[in-house]
Formats: sequence, structure tokens, C-alpha cells
Amino acid sequence: MRPLSKLLLFFLFVSCYSLKNNDLTPEKYMKEVFEIVEKHSIRRDSIDFKAIKKVVYNKLKSTDSIEDCYPLIQYTLAELKDHHSVFLPKEKLESWKSTSKTKSINQIITFHCKTLNNDIGYIAMRGFSSGDSISIQTYSDSLQSKIKSIDDKNIKGWILDLRENTGGNCWPMLTGLGPLLNDGVCGYFVDNKGKKASWFYNKGQAGIDSTSITKVSKKPYYLINNENPIAVLTSPKTGSSGEVVTTAFHNKKNARSFGESTAGLTTGNSPFNLSDGSAIFLTTSIYMDRKGVIFGSRINPDETIKSPSFSVSLHDDPVIQRATEWIYEY
Repeated sequence: MRPLSKLLLFFLFVSCYSLKNNDLTPEKYMKEVFEIVEKHSIRRDSIDFKAIKKVVYNKLKSTDSIEDCYPLIQYTLAELKDHHSVFLPKEKLESWKSTSKTKSINQIITFHCKTLNNDIGYIAMRGFSSGDSISIQTYSDSLQSKIKSIDDKNIKGWILDLRENTGGNCWPMLTGLGPLLNDGVCGYFVDNKGKKASWFYNKGQAGIDSTSITKVSKKPYYLINNENPIAVLTSPKTGSSGEVVTTAFHNKKNARSFGESTAGLTTGNSPFNLSDGSAIFLTTSIYMDRKGVIFGSRINPDETIKSPSFSVSLHDDPVIQRATEWIYEY
């Protein structure tokens, strides 16, 4: 089995086959799929692959094209019951890898930063779903730049609002938030044999073990006071890579979480290329925080506070109100 750290490099796709398209049949294509999931799925030891194959290969009898296999791949992934693995056909994969050509800067910058009460830094982060290198660089650089722009000697603490962060690509998120994370290991991916791969932020770079995946293009920013308290806000919408960020601050000595339990997609997906240019993002690991707390399901906040069901101003938001109180009490 490949080292876990190599499986989890989100931009280094594992190419399992190099069949020419004219040599590719539905049977060979589904064989690729099963070899991937049987070898690498986090749930591979508890899945009845024989039963899944029986259904799939029976339906293959009436399948004429590779595209006809797509629903069978989706069926196979659903039967893994990890609730996170996903199949991307070639067209969607290419779109994911070229967002800088199809999206505006406002669609790429899915966060905003401001100060509250003139002494609390507030960062609201929605999901960021892109594999495009230009978009990733823009996001990482812009987030650190925004943090720098509101950091001053009057800042008493930070609120990181992840309640609308549905996930996507965790690496530019971690890189952009580097000034709040500080240098060092901030979490782990753990496979079903207990093998760990650490994720880190260090000097403007985020990555796995000793391998950098994303980095800022300029000199990394360091907070004026890196011991200021950090309040992390979560909700049931906080999922996947949003939960990576939540995990990165979990058990950090100057951080505390507020809000509601997260979505429960605390599992790591690794990408595997298929012969037709499509890809499977397969769940191969679960999250573990810096202190060794393993998740794999929802992450509960330190203080449970229900978010309002209707739109309110930041100053009237009960979760932000409690986070603000804690920062002033810290």
C-alpha cells in the first residue's frame, strides 16, 4: 500500500491505468474502479464487495459505453457508506481544475474579514471548492493579506466563523489562516490501520508530513500577538474541509469553539484518476486533532449555542455575542 501521505496529496492524482480510450471497455473500466476502492477505501474491511460486484456486473450486461458506467460508479461509492466519497466525470473535473477561467474574483474569494468593536478580528469563511492553481494562490494570498490588514496592537482576539463553510479544498484555507494557526502540526489523517499523516502550517506553507501543497507567494504574515484568543464558530453546515479547519484549531491552547455540532464529514478524500480522465475522490482516512483526539463523525463545540434561524446583524447574533464575551474574559 502506498504511504498515506502520498494518497492524500489532493493535487497529485494517483493514475492507476493508462489504457487507450479505444482499448477501454465498460468491464475494464469498472475493474479499475473496484481495484481502487477495494484497496484504498477506509471501509474496505467491512464492505461486502462480492455483493456489490454482483449488482454492478449484472447491470454491465446492458451497458454500451463508459458514460453508462457512471451511475454504477456512483452506486458503488454509495454502498461504501462513508457518506463522503464522490465521483467526478471528466468535464466536471476539468471545470474544478480551471475555476480561474470561469469564475470572478468575488466567487473565488469566499471569505470576508472585518473588525468588531474595533478590537476583535472577524473572519467569515464559506467553502472553497477549486483545484485551479491560480484560484488557490489568489485565495491563500488574499486571506493572509486581509488578516494582516486588520491586525493591530488593539486586537484582543479573533472570531473565525465557519458556520457556512461547507468544505472544498482545505489547503488554501489552512495556508490563508496560517497567521492564526502558528507554525507546526495542526492535525492528522489516520487510515484504517492506524497509520498517521500529519498536516501542518509552517512559514507560509501548508501540507502533509514534509510535503508542501500550498504556500503564499509573498513573505508570510505573523500576528502582532499570536497568543490572543481565537473563537471558532461551527454549525451543521460546517463540513468536510470546513471540519479540517475546525480540527486544526481543536485543542489549540488559545482556541475555543462555539455554536452547534458540525456536519460529520470528518474524513479525508484521496483522488484517483480513471482511464477516461474522470476521477474518484475516495474516503481513505479520518481526522485526528493535534492532541490525538480522533473524530470520524461530528465535532461538538466547547459551548453549544444555537445559531439564529433568521438573518440578524453580527452584533445581535447570540453565537458571536458569547464568543465576544469569552474573548474579553480570556
